[in-house]
Amino acid sequence: MRLYTQKNWSGKPDTKELMISIVVYVATSVAVAWLFYDSVIAAIVFAPFYLIYQRAVRAVSSRRKTEEMTDGFIRSLNSITSSLAAGLSAENAFISAAADMEKMLGRRAVIVKELNNVNARVKAGVRIEDALFDLAGRTKISEIYDFALVFSVANANGADCVAVISSCTQIMEARRDAQKDAQILIRSKQYEQRVMCFILPGILAYLRISSGSFIRVLYHNPLGIMIMSVCLCVYVIAVYLAEKIGDIRV
Repeated sequence: MRLYTQKNWSGKPDTKELMISIVVYVATSVAVAWLFYDSVIAAIVFAPFYLIYQRAVRAVSSRRKTEEMTDGFIRSLNSITSSLAAGLSAENAFISAAADMEKMLGRRAVIVKELNNVNARVKAGVRIEDALFDLAGRTKISEIYDFALVFSVANANGADCVAVISSCTQIMEARRDAQKDAQILIRSKQYEQRVMCFILPGILAYLRISSGSFIRVLYHNPLGIMIMSVCLCVYVIAVYLAEKIGDIRV
């Protein structure tokens, strides 16, 4: 059985996401340089830290694509079950599922691309089980691996694939619904935490705009630069720790 025939599909953001991340980072760097150092030129100092920011963007992109892929795969199982119950072969059931997902989610949906890839490999002579295990290996999604394992065992032993897949789908849907319910509660707290992260920059921006002379002493002198640098470092560490604490996986 061959696994990992391609690189992990979810690790890199697409070109549009990459451009957006660059624009956001540049804008944030300029804003931070103005707030903490009263100098837009100081944003150049933050350029090397873009690699760290890009890594975070990739992690967010990977998680979003994984969630999208998981939801799409579970939905496609309902289509596969219906096609098998109607008498179609497993190969044709996957082709039908790809067409159904394209109608519901659009051609650019991740699940549509991956199902088309599976179908193309099956047409090239690869067994469906091997194509599914390869997909599970590339995406690192446990639901796909579980289904591939169940499907391969049921297919090898001549079991009722319709009943097996239907039962597997119901279990996955119940687990996914429980995960989404928990994520709603977690994300509400994460939203509150992220709002809190904007309080310090908001206060500093308010003081700069309304009472610039009050904090002018903190700019354009060695002691002020040192104080603002320490404040910025403490703020960044606090935001990082808050994100780590709030990053609860379900």
